[in-house]
Amino acid sequence: MMRWIAIVLPMLCGLPALADDAESDALRLADDTPAAATEARPWQAHAELAAGAAWPQTGGAAQNDTRLSLDWRLEPRASGPWQLRAAGRLDVRSRPAPMQEHTVHTLKDAVLGYTASTQVLVEAGRIRLRQGVALGYNPTDFFRDGSVRSEVSMDPASLRENRQGSGMVRVQQLGADGAWQFAYSPRLEQRKPAPSGWHPDWGATNHQHRALLAFAPRWGESLSAQGLLHLRQGHSAQWGLNLSGLVDQATVAHLEWAAGQTHTQWHEALDLPGPQRWRHRLAAGATHTTRHKLTLTAELHYNGTAPGRSAWQALRGEPLPTYLQYRAWSLQALEPPTRWALFFHATWKDALMPGLDLSSLWHLDRVDASRRFWLEARYRGKAFDVALQWQRNHGAPLSQFGLWPAARRWELSVRRYF
Repeated sequence: MMRWIAIVLPMLCGLPALADDAESDALRLADDTPAAATEARPWQAHAELAAGAAWPQTGGAAQNDTRLSLDWRLEPRASGPWQLRAAGRLDVRSRPAPMQEHTVHTLKDAVLGYTASTQVLVEAGRIRLRQGVALGYNPTDFFRDGSVRSEVSMDPASLRENRQGSGMVRVQQLGADGAWQFAYSPRLEQRKPAPSGWHPDWGATNHQHRALLAFAPRWGESLSAQGLLHLRQGHSAQWGLNLSGLVDQATVAHLEWAAGQTHTQWHEALDLPGPQRWRHRLAAGATHTTRHKLTLTAELHYNGTAPGRSAWQALRGEPLPTYLQYRAWSLQALEPPTRWALFFHATWKDALMPGLDLSSLWHLDRVDASRRFWLEARYRGKAFDVALQWQRNHGAPLSQFGLWPAARRWELSVRRYF
């Protein structure tokens, strides 16, 4: 068994981790306003050089690697009612994961928009449609599966930003009663196991017909809400709800819920027949910000489609290739492989000195007691950032985080803005 784990563990290195960053508003007309717009520039880019080392879970010497990344965004000045924006990221690695090329390009956005009126916006192209108010797990982020091609950090903000959009047509309307959104994403291509690094990878995001309807009522400044209906080819309708509200001037509570009739993840991952019933997914928590710019977030995650304690133990007793197939599916879908988890995140802006940000993350699996820990120190200059990251994964063999390729890892990076 250990030989199987040593072979397959590195293959999971190129698959996405769980986590995405929270948004303060449940829905807004433009879900990703670029910083370049405030600078009146039609383009924005940064280059990043990183070097690090990882110690495998199976033991042995550290493996060194380097990475060069180029992140770019274009948004020319609007010409009348028409708007155009595009964004992408290029990652070149010295030690890519097995079945992955040294060079991987992620096309985040390629969007043509038309402002039909002051209240209606129509967009078509590749769009990152991101939903949810939680930080570590987003049950209502229905378009997240297959979206991460190259993971560069465990930071939830990085995982939510560095993902490819889905090909779709989207209509957004702002009215007196609230904000409506409708999106239709057609099936464009079959899923491919390992597309080339420059491939647009439509099979990951557009392998089936999907549609989303969302409504966010106007309930005042202290409480925001959003209701969602997600339709997917060959599956029952899924319903979603996002709620966030002020507890006091420094604390915001949030709840994210999705449910519908569905198979278990085990049945879906292995394409097995089985009964469908209502299953719930939930992320609930709160964020508190102190007057010293320290932001603390705590969340409880529940995934009713994933196995509980006894079912998880039985699943880990399955033949290893079968178990690894399930794990690969859950990583691709960005779904937790087990039912319960606790998640904590902290960020201290301008800690100890101006421009120095300290961040940490602790993720505990309540089903198998495995856990992961992440630390980052980042200095923000006017034209550059310098960051040092440390990551630790701990757990029994075949546990959620005990199966991750690296037991611990560090990375030093320098980012230059243009």
